[in-house]
Amino acid sequence: MSLKVRYSWTNSILRSFKEKDFEKILNLPNVRESPFYEKLKGFKVKCTLCNRECKLDHCQVGVCGVRFNYMGKLYTTTYGLLTAAESRPMEIKPFFHFYPRTSAMTISTWGCTFPCAWCQNWSISKKLILHGDYVSPEKLIQWTLDVGDSGINVSLNEPTLLTEYAIDVFKLAKKYNLHLSYNTNGYLSRLAIEKLKEVGLEGMNIDLKGFKETYRKWLLADFDKYWSSVVYAKKLGIHIELTYLVIPGVNDYEVINALEKVIKDLGSETPIHLTKFHPDHKLLDADYTPVELLEKLYNEAKKLGFQYVYIGNVPGHPYEHTYCPNCGKIVIKRYGMYVIRVDLIKDEEGYKCPNCRYRINIHGYIGEYGRLFKWFI
Repeated sequence: MSLKVRYSWTNSILRSFKEKDFEKILNLPNVRESPFYEKLKGFKVKCTLCNRECKLDHCQVGVCGVRFNYMGKLYTTTYGLLTAAESRPMEIKPFFHFYPRTSAMTISTWGCTFPCAWCQNWSISKKLILHGDYVSPEKLIQWTLDVGDSGINVSLNEPTLLTEYAIDVFKLAKKYNLHLSYNTNGYLSRLAIEKLKEVGLEGMNIDLKGFKETYRKWLLADFDKYWSSVVYAKKLGIHIELTYLVIPGVNDYEVINALEKVIKDLGSETPIHLTKFHPDHKLLDADYTPVELLEKLYNEAKKLGFQYVYIGNVPGHPYEHTYCPNCGKIVIKRYGMYVIRVDLIKDEEGYKCPNCRYRINIHGYIGEYGRLFKWFI
């Protein structure tokens, strides 16, 4: 079934602002000048935070809806302006090979850089109303320690839009050995990835929303620019997991082409999450993903040579476990977002299958959850 293409951009209060309105908000704690821009002629600037590279004149607002140019300076309105702060397991994100069985203080703000019609976090990603709680980096770190989380994860809406804040948070977080991660659409610029890596970003779960046609038709984005950022993150040593939400009538026909690109450029150890879609937001006429289709794609991915392939949003499915690629033994057993059992041995080379001693791709350590789902915002 082919679906009618539609878009959902961020509906931002900033788009109704006059010059005097922008001037009034400059002193808010969440409004900060961004380092991610270049000056152009006159008062124009080019945003360098994401691959859209918006060119903005005085009082113009970026595609994301949360950044604006005022008198030749680019400002973000979302520095520490949080819409959520909650202790969540890494597996819910999903991160299956990045500090398994630990939890992270998970934060979000407003806005997005993509117009996904199927967005499942549309209540925050598709608007900016300048409401929310301003939380200083120091306060966020204290919440994380108080709840017993092992890390901080930026997620839910597009984390690119919290990057200035994340950089300051991450600088503090490394003093406490907290692991740091992004759940992102992957369209952030190489410069942004580089700056985040410098302050401790270790892991990225990146949406793989299709292949070239899906990005062109449904996202009005350039797949090659997106993929360049993904490959660059891998080159910098950031742990990468990819999530492909399989949407019938949108991107289901491009899965294999996309996976062939992944295994060629990122390698067979890259964890792949093939995830079940449910109708949401502006794509209510799409079908749920048949589990049989996910299982077929799982088998195709394994034939391509991927060692770690998962089926997501189907709690209790046998393909949400981690199997040893060499002997087939279950080494991490899960149910939905929770780790039920870990059966691995650890030596100086890392975690290994207890049956055949094959090394399992685990970034970081296997730990314990904090106070899960403890809400602060």
